[in-house]
Amino acid sequence: MASMDVPADRPAAAPAASRAIVKPTYITWLTLAFMTTSSVASLRSAPTMAVYGLACVFLYIVPAIVFLMPQALVAAELASGWSGGIFRWVSEGISAKWGLLAVWCQFAMTIFYYPTLLGFVASTLAYVFNPDLADNGVYTGIVIVVVFWLGVFMSARGGTGGIAKLASSGLLIGTLIPGALLVILGVIYLMQGNTSAAPMTPSTCSRSGPASPASC
Repeated sequence: MASMDVPADRPAAAPAASRAIVKPTYITWLTLAFMTTSSVASLRSAPTMAVYGLACVFLYIVPAIVFLMPQALVAAELASGWSGGIFRWVSEGISAKWGLLAVWCQFAMTIFYYPTLLGFVASTLAYVFNPDLADNGVYTGIVIVVVFWLGVFMSARGGTGGIAKLASSGLLIGTLIPGALLVILGVIYLMQGNTSAAPMTPSTCSRSGPASPASC
């Protein structure tokens, strides 16, 4: 039928509305590596481990070999065979109840881990403004709640991409750059001929009485 045969009072058929296709959000393997590193790597233990000198390098290599590498290989093998995550993998291998327990263990781990970590952040931040706040429980609690929910808000607004950017930037600013700076300063210190240093041991000298050579 020609177009002139269509009645004037009948509206022309509108073209089918194109459906909005939501593309899935992916993260690169480098971003995933940054996110994994940021969850386990930290400079909090650097002052304590500095007492061991170069032997502390061994203490970093051992966990990477016996924990991180096997975990990465197992996760890659499971992810290539089954879709999903921990719940799906454990459910397929054992049962759904054990899968639920595995997911709950991950949830419970973060519940106790992040408040402790944020408490350390609050104490460190206090020395920038007022060192007396480091022992203030109210200040520490406020910082923990505010920072935790700020992270939740940023993750909810940005989705997977927001989480990846937050983890990557935090790793670069808080761990990799300061760690590289420490290594560079250590190399400069050794190049200047300072191969020996006084042992970092607690002082046994008495503050109340006169110090004796045997006690210092």
